[in-house]
Amino acid sequence: MKIIERRELRDVLNVRWLLIYGRRKTGKTFYIRERAKYSHYFIVTSGREIFEIKKGEIYSFSEFMRVLPLLLDQGRIVIDEFHRLGESFFSILQGLSGRGGLILITSTRHYFKKLIGNNSPLLGLFYVRELSLVDPRDAINFVNELGYKGKAMVELAVLVQEPWLAPAVESLGERVFSTLGSTLKGNVPSLIGEIFTEEERELTRRYSAILETVADGKSSSGEIAKELYSRGLIEKETHSAVAPYLETLVNMGILERISLFGKRKKIFKYRHLSPVVDFAYYLNAKYGFFETELPDETVERIFREKMPHYVERFFERLLVKHYSLQPIRIEMPDLEVDVALLKNRKLHLVAEVKWKEKIKEKDIRKVEEKFEEINAKKKLLIVPDRNDLPRAPENAEILDWRDAVELSRALI
Repeated sequence: MKIIERRELRDVLNVRWLLIYGRRKTGKTFYIRERAKYSHYFIVTSGREIFEIKKGEIYSFSEFMRVLPLLLDQGRIVIDEFHRLGESFFSILQGLSGRGGLILITSTRHYFKKLIGNNSPLLGLFYVRELSLVDPRDAINFVNELGYKGKAMVELAVLVQEPWLAPAVESLGERVFSTLGSTLKGNVPSLIGEIFTEEERELTRRYSAILETVADGKSSSGEIAKELYSRGLIEKETHSAVAPYLETLVNMGILERISLFGKRKKIFKYRHLSPVVDFAYYLNAKYGFFETELPDETVERIFREKMPHYVERFFERLLVKHYSLQPIRIEMPDLEVDVALLKNRKLHLVAEVKWKEKIKEKDIRKVEEKFEEINAKKKLLIVPDRNDLPRAPENAEILDWRDAVELSRALI
């Protein structure tokens, strides 16, 4: 199976003490097993036993603590899901600091903050990296190297942001869209369930309702509270009734929040981090997807209808990564922009995404008129292929799939 290169980890694999964290199924285990150099790889089970992969040996906690100093003297070791070993293990690590090489991996983000917080014995001992969704640039490089070009390349890269879908993209190519229904129906609920289990949280009806509500386009805390109140899941239709749940989902890496531009008071919008999770919960909100049968051809049709929205988010992430900018939302009664990015708190880049086969003259004029109202240093029109445009806009640069490939090859 082809490996997705992960630029977040590529240059730190030789660090002596490295700690990697991120939510479930972001490719942490696979990438370290395939790319890092180590003498022993251990996985900690939920029962707190330590399983050594190469030899198939199982250690109890006390046995593992006795051999750990010797193992560190022999070379680098990896301990996957190390958080399950508890605080006594963290104190032991403090006494072993500086010996050998060690890579720790954990699938909990919420608990991770406690591990490196004030008064933690691990504070300052490790070089820390988060592994989240696949960087859009790495997703594009992966799909491009499979031989795909043009509009299809970008749309497949949208899926590859979830690395557990990469094998299906590699083997099926564009046919993967026709299998999404059966793929997502089982995997997404399991993924969310695993995330909650690792975070030691219960996946309650309130959390599930919030995930559906956000996927259905309700993005403010007020809109979310109104929906949950209508379902009888909260007693008051207020921000405070949903705020703790939203905060938890953000800390877990399931939702993200983005601020509105031009507001004196901080106002946030919430959205799914993963387009795949967003789509599955959208289907569940509209059709009861997790409980009923929905034909694969229907799922494919709906996904392609929503594809322009997911491509907007994909290019937003790509531009954020490439230019090191901050995403915000511009939502005004007379002005809304697909992508808006800040630099030093000032609007630096805006982009409109026209993701369809045929772009007409009137589409170009609308983009030009919108950009006339916006003061930003860089303005982009993002399309599948610049060669299909009737003309170039007068006040914006064009970015298409070829430009995306060039941006992705740059090592920023």
